[in-house]
Amino acid sequence: MRVLLTVFIWLSAMCSAQAQTKAQILQSITDAYAQAQESAANDGKGGNQRKCLDITLHDEGGYAGRNLTDVIHIYYYEDHTSAEDGALQVNNKPYFILREFSYEGYSLRQEFLFERNTSDELREDPLIYAFNREVREGKVDEKRYYWENEKLVQCDLSTPGELVEDEYMKETAAQYYKVFENAFMDVSSRFY
Repeated sequence: MRVLLTVFIWLSAMCSAQAQTKAQILQSITDAYAQAQESAANDGKGGNQRKCLDITLHDEGGYAGRNLTDVIHIYYYEDHTSAEDGALQVNNKPYFILREFSYEGYSLRQEFLFERNTSDELREDPLIYAFNREVREGKVDEKRYYWENEKLVQCDLSTPGELVEDEYMKETAAQYYKVFENAFMDVSSRFY
């Protein structure tokens, strides 16, 4: 009986340690999101260079009496890392991507947050947060995804039982990331 009680206490302690870790991960992502929102809001202000690539996919504000807009904003930062030969390498890398689409009674807002590289080593920035908000005929559908080490940690759905589309969101974020890399192919890396 004593062994069984000891095992139960040990398992309870392990579960609570994992819950704290998940809470810490979510808090870290929430803090990074708030910081990205603030950086995006202050982009280009106070004499600083604007670091946002705006891509207008559609802007037909009045075409045949319809209002259609589809814009992607890709906010980026300079990643300072050491190249293999020890030289300083500076890469422009996205950290926050925002897509805004609206057409008649439908609107879509997607947000993608990537973890910024804070090490001195060159590495890919993983996706850590995605948000998808659709409004169709007054009905609002929101989904939030949180990742750590490319594994889904949590998904918040506005309607219980909805389809969890974390792989779709990861693929969409990767496509937008590629658009940025292709747009900055010749000027994204500098060596000093």
